[in-house]
Amino acid sequence: MIAHLRRAVPARRDEQGTTLTELLVSMLVFSILLAAVGTLTIGFTRTNAQSISRQNQVDSARVVVSTMTKTLRTAVMPNQLTSTCTLCTEDAFVIGKGFSVQFYANINNPGNTVGPSRVTYTLTTTGADAGTLVEKVQVPDSNIPSATGYAYCDAEASGSPTACRNRLSTRVLARGVQSDTGPIFAYYDRTGAQLTPPTNGTLTAAELKKVLAVELVVSVQAQDATKVDPTTYIQRVTLPNAQAVLRQEEED
Repeated sequence: MIAHLRRAVPARRDEQGTTLTELLVSMLVFSILLAAVGTLTIGFTRTNAQSISRQNQVDSARVVVSTMTKTLRTAVMPNQLTSTCTLCTEDAFVIGKGFSVQFYANINNPGNTVGPSRVTYTLTTTGADAGTLVEKVQVPDSNIPSATGYAYCDAEASGSPTACRNRLSTRVLARGVQSDTGPIFAYYDRTGAQLTPPTNGTLTAAELKKVLAVELVVSVQAQDATKVDPTTYIQRVTLPNAQAVLRQEEED
């Protein structure tokens, strides 16, 4: 009797499990959400990397221009530092090229106890080191000039004595400096006219003595996986010793 009284209880809807169609729809929705999250994550990562690269470029270009500007403002004719050398007639600038400049600078020289440093900035434009901007600073062999001027040993010559090599300090100011956009150094005389060196050449001696301002055009592009457009800094430096150069021009 008891067996006959039992009634079959129909299965409820929520006990039947998930159908294949529902599973496929759920997987599709999840895939779309996953793809959207992945796209947003990749985009955020790329944007963040680009922002970091751009900031690094800004910092690098700012430091380079600030460093060169500070040193250029100390450019000096050696005879301005001493009255005992009547034949010290060198001009402040020794070399004036589009990608290289060399000049005498009155830096780290209290009371002329060291003498004028010979400073060189050079941007390598070809080869494995292309884009590398290097600063070289060499102090004279003695702070007391000879009858014809201050002497500087060849510190980069093979077999150069240790004492000579120690007078030269070299450091890399920046990497990734662009050269395909044009020269990084431009030179101007007292009238504001540009003094243009010949291709792969330097300003003439007559032009070097007229340099009263140097314009720096430094474009830096970070050398990493995320490349953004180069950051460019432009700064024109008017030399503090301009009046001395002007007087020299008037005497000539």
